[in-house]
Amino acid sequence: MTDSIDPAIPLGTSESVEWSGRPRLTTILPAVVIGALLLSSAIVVSVTRETPLFLTVVPLGVAIPIWKYFALQGVQYVITDQALYVKRGVLTRSVTQANLETVQNSSFGQDITGSIFGYGSVTFEIAGGDDLSFQAIEDPRAIRALVDRTASNSDGIGGDGQRDSVIPGDLTQWQQIRDEIRAIRSSLEE
Repeated sequence: MTDSIDPAIPLGTSESVEWSGRPRLTTILPAVVIGALLLSSAIVVSVTRETPLFLTVVPLGVAIPIWKYFALQGVQYVITDQALYVKRGVLTRSVTQANLETVQNSSFGQDITGSIFGYGSVTFEIAGGDDLSFQAIEDPRAIRALVDRTASNSDGIGGDGQRDSVIPGDLTQWQQIRDEIRAIRSSLEE
């Protein structure tokens, strides 16, 4: 799943987008229910008591779901081959970035409605910084596995295994280096 990437997200020229998404739209349903309750109660009270309550509560009943919708649309999550991004805001924007090398652990969670409807949250522990979370996204297990695979951070639960090591040299060369360091250390102690 890939959405168009917001220009506020500072993608590098060499980065390729692996996944992008937004929180699930159905998460605004509680705001819609509250707005509908406000509207219906304002209509009932205004009809039965002939008060101008209708004029004050109706804008609030309409504004709550609209505000929640725009707040939700202001969030975008992006995973590239090099970093994770979280963009928040519509008029004012803030972007949080974490390089994949700094992802230490990841976890996902689903509440009961998320389990039923297939959405949840993924949290990434970032070395030397705050955790990064993708909230209310489709198929959080697959997103966690994608980041684990991309970051070579698999713990065997979500990813497909680690990439080959990029440490130069072989075991024999490293053993020779160890022996040289031990010889230097022992000559310094004498």
